[in-house]
Amino acid sequence: MRRLKVLVADDHELMLEAVRLALAEAADDFDIVATTTRGQQVLPLTAQKQPDLVVLDLRMPGMDGLTCL
Repeated sequence: MRRLKVLVADDHELMLEAVRLALAEAADDFDIVATTTRGQQVLPLTAQKQPDLVVLDLRMPGMDGLTCL
């Protein structure tokens, strides 16, 4: 089975690490291709990395998750 490429965006480093660990422990099916703490970086990273899944914080400074969607 192909591993799913995941982008994780959250303005709190602790949450980024928690999501990373949760995905790593949940299954071997996930490959975190990028993380960011800035909402403005989500769209360029999505275009560059082309993830299958984006884990997105809805409340981030600069550009929140809802605006990004």
